[in-house]
Amino acid sequence: MRIIPDKILKEMEKNIYSGINLWNAAIVFSWTLLWLFLINRGTSFLFTYISGGLFYITLPVLCFVIFKDIKRYLNFPEENKKMPVFIGHKPDTIFVYPIFLMSLIGIISNLLTMSGLFPAVLRQTDAGGARVVEFAARIVLLPLAAFAEELLNLLTVSILYKKMKQIKKFRLVGSIISASLVFGIIHSFGWGLDAAILIGISYMPVFLATLYTGNIWVSFLAHLYNDLIAFTKAYYSGYHIIVIAAVTVIPALWAIMAMVRKTR
Repeated sequence: MRIIPDKILKEMEKNIYSGINLWNAAIVFSWTLLWLFLINRGTSFLFTYISGGLFYITLPVLCFVIFKDIKRYLNFPEENKKMPVFIGHKPDTIFVYPIFLMSLIGIISNLLTMSGLFPAVLRQTDAGGARVVEFAARIVLLPLAAFAEELLNLLTVSILYKKMKQIKKFRLVGSIISASLVFGIIHSFGWGLDAAILIGISYMPVFLATLYTGNIWVSFLAHLYNDLIAFTKAYYSGYHIIVIAAVTVIPALWAIMAMVRKTR
Protein backbone atom coordinates (compact mmCIF):
# COMPACT_ATOMS: atom_id res chain seq x y z
CA MET A 1 0.00 0.00 0.00
CA ARG A 2 1.32 3.42 -0.96
CA ILE A 3 2.07 5.94 1.78
CA ILE A 4 0.74 8.70 -0.50
CA PRO A 5 -2.08 7.90 -2.98
CA ASP A 6 -1.22 8.20 -6.69
CA LYS A 7 -3.67 11.06 -7.23
CA ILE A 8 -2.04 13.16 -4.51
CA LEU A 9 1.45 12.21 -5.70
CA LYS A 10 0.69 13.43 -9.21
CA GLU A 11 -0.72 16.71 -7.89
CA MET A 12 2.38 17.27 -5.78
CA GLU A 13 4.78 16.38 -8.58
CA LYS A 14 2.97 18.85 -10.82
CA ASN A 15 3.72 21.61 -8.32
CA ILE A 16 7.46 20.97 -8.09
CA TYR A 17 9.26 24.12 -9.24
CA SER A 18 10.85 23.28 -12.59
CA GLY A 19 12.88 26.45 -13.14
CA ILE A 20 15.79 25.42 -10.91
CA ASN A 21 19.19 23.96 -11.73
CA LEU A 22 22.30 23.10 -9.75
CA TRP A 23 24.06 26.39 -10.55
CA ASN A 24 21.35 28.82 -9.43
CA ALA A 25 20.51 26.59 -6.45
CA ALA A 26 24.19 26.74 -5.42
CA ILE A 27 24.05 30.56 -5.50
CA VAL A 28 21.04 30.66 -3.17
CA PHE A 29 22.41 28.08 -0.72
CA SER A 30 25.86 29.68 -0.66
CA TRP A 31 24.19 33.00 0.15
CA THR A 32 22.22 31.30 2.93
CA LEU A 33 25.24 29.59 4.49
CA LEU A 34 27.30 32.78 4.33
CA TRP A 35 24.65 34.78 6.19
CA LEU A 36 24.03 32.05 8.76
CA PHE A 37 27.76 32.00 9.49
CA LEU A 38 27.82 35.79 9.90
CA ILE A 39 24.69 35.87 12.07
CA ASN A 40 26.02 33.24 14.45
CA ARG A 41 29.38 35.00 14.70
CA GLY A 42 27.67 38.00 16.25
CA THR A 43 28.43 38.85 19.87
CA SER A 44 25.55 41.25 20.45
CA PHE A 45 21.79 41.15 20.06
CA LEU A 46 21.87 44.27 17.87
CA PHE A 47 24.28 42.66 15.40
CA THR A 48 22.27 39.42 15.32
CA TYR A 49 18.98 41.26 14.83
CA ILE A 50 20.24 43.56 12.05
CA SER A 51 22.13 40.81 10.20
CA GLY A 52 19.17 38.44 10.59
CA GLY A 53 16.81 41.06 9.20
CA LEU A 54 19.09 41.72 6.24
CA PHE A 55 19.35 38.02 5.51
CA TYR A 56 15.61 37.41 5.59
CA ILE A 57 15.02 40.41 3.33
CA THR A 58 17.81 39.73 0.81
CA LEU A 59 17.12 36.00 0.45
CA PRO A 60 13.62 36.42 -1.10
CA VAL A 61 14.93 39.29 -3.27
CA LEU A 62 17.71 37.03 -4.55
CA CYS A 63 15.18 34.27 -5.23
CA PHE A 64 12.89 36.64 -7.18
CA VAL A 65 15.84 37.88 -9.26
CA ILE A 66 17.16 34.42 -10.12
CA PHE A 67 13.80 32.63 -10.31
CA LYS A 68 11.43 35.19 -11.82
CA ASP A 69 8.52 32.74 -12.24
CA ILE A 70 8.67 31.54 -8.63
CA LYS A 71 6.23 34.34 -7.76
CA ARG A 72 3.36 32.09 -8.83
CA TYR A 73 3.82 30.20 -5.57
CA LEU A 74 2.87 33.40 -3.73
CA ASN A 75 -0.60 33.60 -5.27
CA PHE A 76 -3.43 33.12 -2.82
CA PRO A 77 -4.82 29.64 -3.59
CA GLU A 78 -8.00 29.60 -5.61
CA GLU A 79 -10.99 27.69 -4.33
CA ASN A 80 -11.00 24.19 -5.81
CA LYS A 81 -12.18 20.68 -5.09
CA LYS A 82 -8.78 19.52 -3.84
CA MET A 83 -9.34 21.03 -0.39
CA PRO A 84 -12.53 20.56 1.66
CA VAL A 85 -14.23 23.72 2.90
CA PHE A 86 -14.99 24.05 6.62
CA ILE A 87 -15.82 27.65 7.50
CA GLY A 88 -15.08 29.20 4.10
CA HIS A 89 -12.26 29.13 1.55
CA LYS A 90 -10.38 32.22 2.78
CA PRO A 91 -10.65 31.59 6.54
CA ASP A 92 -9.75 27.94 5.97
CA THR A 93 -6.62 28.98 4.10
CA ILE A 94 -5.65 31.66 6.61
CA PHE A 95 -6.52 29.81 9.83
CA VAL A 96 -7.97 26.29 9.68
CA TYR A 97 -5.39 24.54 7.51
CA PRO A 98 -2.36 26.37 8.99
CA ILE A 99 -3.58 25.59 12.53
CA PHE A 100 -4.08 21.94 11.62
CA LEU A 101 -0.61 21.83 10.07
CA MET A 102 0.92 23.62 13.06
CA SER A 103 -0.74 21.11 15.40
CA LEU A 104 0.59 18.21 13.34
CA ILE A 105 4.14 19.61 13.61
CA GLY A 106 3.68 19.87 17.38
CA ILE A 107 2.32 16.34 17.72
CA ILE A 108 5.21 14.81 15.77
CA SER A 109 7.74 16.88 17.70
CA ASN A 110 6.26 15.95 21.08
CA LEU A 111 6.06 12.25 20.21
CA LEU A 112 9.70 12.21 19.11
CA THR A 113 10.77 14.11 22.23
CA MET A 114 8.82 11.76 24.51
CA SER A 115 10.44 8.76 22.81
CA GLY A 116 13.78 9.73 24.32
CA LEU A 117 15.52 9.79 20.94
CA PHE A 118 16.36 13.45 21.34
CA PRO A 119 17.37 13.93 25.01
CA ALA A 120 18.98 17.33 24.40
CA VAL A 121 15.71 18.68 23.08
CA LEU A 122 13.90 17.86 26.30
CA ARG A 123 15.35 21.00 27.83
CA GLN A 124 12.84 23.70 27.02
CA THR A 125 14.11 27.01 25.76
CA ASP A 126 13.91 29.55 28.53
CA ALA A 127 14.48 33.21 27.79
CA GLY A 128 12.54 34.44 30.78
CA GLY A 129 13.50 37.91 31.88
CA ALA A 130 14.59 38.96 28.39
CA ARG A 131 14.14 42.59 27.51
CA VAL A 132 10.85 43.61 25.95
CA VAL A 133 12.77 45.27 23.10
CA GLU A 134 14.55 42.00 22.29
CA PHE A 135 11.31 40.05 22.34
CA ALA A 136 9.56 42.61 20.13
CA ALA A 137 12.45 42.62 17.66
CA ARG A 138 12.34 38.85 17.33
CA ILE A 139 8.57 38.90 16.83
CA VAL A 140 9.00 41.45 14.02
CA LEU A 141 11.49 39.11 12.34
CA LEU A 142 9.21 36.06 12.50
CA PRO A 143 7.12 36.79 9.35
CA LEU A 144 10.27 37.61 7.37
CA ALA A 145 11.96 34.44 8.58
CA ALA A 146 8.95 32.20 7.88
CA PHE A 147 8.51 33.65 4.38
CA ALA A 148 12.20 33.37 3.44
CA GLU A 149 12.49 29.83 4.82
CA GLU A 150 9.40 28.61 2.96
CA LEU A 151 10.82 29.92 -0.32
CA LEU A 152 14.10 28.18 0.47
CA ASN A 153 12.25 24.97 1.31
CA LEU A 154 10.44 25.05 -2.03
CA LEU A 155 13.75 25.42 -3.86
CA THR A 156 15.37 22.68 -1.76
CA VAL A 157 12.72 20.06 -2.42
CA SER A 158 12.62 21.03 -6.12
CA ILE A 159 16.37 20.67 -6.75
CA LEU A 160 16.47 17.39 -4.81
CA TYR A 161 13.52 16.06 -6.80
CA LYS A 162 15.26 17.03 -10.03
CA LYS A 163 18.46 15.21 -9.00
CA MET A 164 16.77 12.04 -7.69
CA LYS A 165 15.71 10.60 -11.05
CA GLN A 166 17.36 7.27 -10.29
CA ILE A 167 15.00 6.30 -7.46
CA LYS A 168 11.89 6.73 -9.68
CA LYS A 169 8.83 5.71 -7.62
CA PHE A 170 10.34 7.02 -4.37
CA ARG A 171 11.60 10.20 -5.97
CA LEU A 172 9.07 12.58 -4.43
CA VAL A 173 9.07 10.96 -0.98
CA GLY A 174 12.88 10.87 -1.02
CA SER A 175 13.14 14.53 -1.97
CA ILE A 176 10.67 15.56 0.78
CA ILE A 177 12.50 13.58 3.47
CA SER A 178 15.88 14.94 2.31
CA ALA A 179 14.60 18.53 2.07
CA SER A 180 13.12 18.28 5.57
CA LEU A 181 16.46 17.16 6.95
CA VAL A 182 18.22 20.00 5.12
CA PHE A 183 15.73 22.42 6.70
CA GLY A 184 16.54 20.94 10.10
CA ILE A 185 20.31 20.98 9.60
CA ILE A 186 20.19 24.67 8.70
CA HIS A 187 18.72 25.24 12.17
CA SER A 188 21.68 23.45 13.78
CA PHE A 189 23.57 26.77 13.60
CA GLY A 190 21.60 28.10 16.53
CA TRP A 191 19.81 25.07 17.98
CA GLY A 192 22.30 22.21 17.98
CA LEU A 193 22.19 18.97 15.99
CA ASP A 194 19.65 17.09 18.14
CA ALA A 195 17.10 19.88 17.90
CA ALA A 196 17.87 20.37 14.21
CA ILE A 197 17.08 16.74 13.35
CA LEU A 198 13.92 16.89 15.44
CA ILE A 199 12.82 20.09 13.66
CA GLY A 200 13.52 18.51 10.27
CA ILE A 201 11.51 15.35 10.90
CA SER A 202 8.62 17.27 12.46
CA TYR A 203 8.51 19.62 9.49
CA MET A 204 7.90 17.00 6.79
CA PRO A 205 4.11 17.62 6.62
CA VAL A 206 4.78 21.25 5.67
CA PHE A 207 6.53 20.18 2.46
CA LEU A 208 3.53 18.02 1.63
CA ALA A 209 1.21 21.01 2.12
CA THR A 210 3.32 23.31 -0.09
CA LEU A 211 3.46 20.85 -2.96
CA TYR A 212 -0.17 19.77 -2.71
CA THR A 213 -1.55 23.33 -2.70
CA GLY A 214 1.00 24.66 -5.20
CA ASN A 215 1.75 27.74 -3.08
CA ILE A 216 3.43 28.63 0.21
CA TRP A 217 0.43 30.28 1.91
CA VAL A 218 -0.63 27.46 4.24
CA SER A 219 2.98 26.47 4.98
CA PHE A 220 4.03 30.07 5.64
CA LEU A 221 1.14 30.73 8.03
CA ALA A 222 1.62 27.41 9.88
CA HIS A 223 5.32 28.23 10.20
CA LEU A 224 4.52 31.74 11.46
CA TYR A 225 1.89 30.63 14.00
CA ASN A 226 4.16 27.86 15.28
CA ASP A 227 7.11 30.22 15.76
CA LEU A 228 4.93 32.92 17.30
CA ILE A 229 3.61 30.54 19.94
CA ALA A 230 7.05 29.00 20.57
CA PHE A 231 8.76 32.38 21.02
CA THR A 232 6.02 33.71 23.28
CA LYS A 233 6.27 30.58 25.42
CA ALA A 234 10.07 30.88 25.59
CA TYR A 235 10.08 34.54 26.60
CA TYR A 236 6.81 34.91 28.52
CA SER A 237 5.51 31.42 29.24
CA GLY A 238 2.65 32.76 31.31
CA TYR A 239 1.18 34.61 28.32
CA HIS A 240 1.68 32.23 25.41
CA ILE A 241 -1.80 30.78 26.01
CA ILE A 242 -3.15 34.20 24.93
CA VAL A 243 -1.41 33.85 21.57
CA ILE A 244 -2.82 30.35 21.16
CA ALA A 245 -6.28 31.64 21.98
CA ALA A 246 -5.93 34.53 19.51
CA VAL A 247 -4.88 32.20 16.70
CA THR A 248 -7.65 29.68 17.37
CA VAL A 249 -10.53 31.94 18.46
CA ILE A 250 -10.42 34.19 15.39
CA PRO A 251 -11.54 31.46 12.95
CA ALA A 252 -14.32 30.46 15.36
CA LEU A 253 -15.60 34.05 15.45
CA TRP A 254 -15.27 34.22 11.67
CA ALA A 255 -17.43 31.10 11.36
CA ILE A 256 -20.07 32.51 13.72
CA MET A 257 -20.21 35.77 11.76
CA ALA A 258 -20.55 33.82 8.50
CA MET A 259 -23.47 31.82 9.92
CA VAL A 260 -25.15 34.98 11.19
CA ARG A 261 -24.89 36.59 7.75
CA LYS A 262 -26.44 33.54 6.11
CA THR A 263 -29.47 33.65 8.42
CA ARG A 264 -30.27 37.28 7.58
